[in-house]
Amino acid sequence: MDFGSLVLQLRYSAWATRRVLDSVEDLHPEESARDLGNSYGGVRGTLNHIYQADAIWFDRLMGAPTGNLAAYAPEADLAGFKTQWLAVLDRYVSWAEGLGAQDWDRIAAYRNVKGDPFETPVWQIVLHLVNHASYHRGQVTTLLRQLGRAPAGTDLITFYKGL
Repeated sequence: MDFGSLVLQLRYSAWATRRVLDSVEDLHPEESARDLGNSYGGVRGTLNHIYQADAIWFDRLMGAPTGNLAAYAPEADLAGFKTQWLAVLDRYVSWAEGLGAQDWDRIAAYRNVKGDPFETPVWQIVLHLVNHASYHRGQVTTLLRQLGRAPAGTDLITFYKGL
């Protein structure tokens, strides 16, 4: 496994999330909260879900208990939410840059929010995290189009071209 690629994937996810957050800044709060029939309602509900997953998985990787979903409440204000989320993503990148090969292969033991125990290699969690965020950012793209807004481009190749 090329562990440098895993760090690059985390950088990509932070870049793409920043672009999506920038693209929703002009939404009226009613638009952001509008239930458009998505898994998590609308734009803000979907963004909240991605953020909570990012924050929970980071704590799991650090060995912290994650059973209390209320501990991962996103800031209500978009500016505060953006700062809160990007800080989590910055911590991921800093953490990942310091890992050695053996750290990526470490088995992380954790419990899901229901309390069920699991064990997963760190590298698989990181790939899951990036994939999960990409999937739901794609939903935000569709939701923005439903609101008549232009979504930000978050294609991986666009990120690579900017390196």
